[in-house]
Amino acid sequence: MTSTRARNSRLMIVVLPNETAAFEAYRFLQSHGISPENLALVGKGYSSPDSVGLIEPKRMAWRYAKLGMIILAAATAFIGIGIQLAINIRIPELNWFQSLLAVAIASGIVGGLLGILIGSIYGLFFKSSTSIACRNCLRQGQYLLMLEGSETLTRRGREILNSYSANPR
Repeated sequence: MTSTRARNSRLMIVVLPNETAAFEAYRFLQSHGISPENLALVGKGYSSPDSVGLIEPKRMAWRYAKLGMIILAAATAFIGIGIQLAINIRIPELNWFQSLLAVAIASGIVGGLLGILIGSIYGLFFKSSTSIACRNCLRQGQYLLMLEGSETLTRRGREILNSYSANPR
């Protein structure tokens, strides 16, 4: 299973209490025709969280902070230039071009700082919530069984695992 998913791909994550249960569920899915290419077993001795796309929350927050900084800095610089041209604000001791440049730089800096704040909050709380939950399970010694594929495949996998857990051993 790769760390990049297609847009129409679905992901099913099952948390299992120990290595034995995780491996048995993995083999049970395989015995019912689910390809190993669609499966990943995450935990001690198996795949790492990073290799299956569960990015470290700090890295995710930093990625969105940089993106927010770039987008909002550029947007607010252009907005500042637009307002400067519309209102024709003059800064004493500066000519027209220098005033325009000062407003663009100041508004770009303010927008960049705001973008860092908004981007990091968005990345941490909205984009990495699944990663945080999964990593907490792994820290507790649990294992993750991940199934990636079409909606039909993930639904079939869920039905197979439901029948697996319903069968007494």
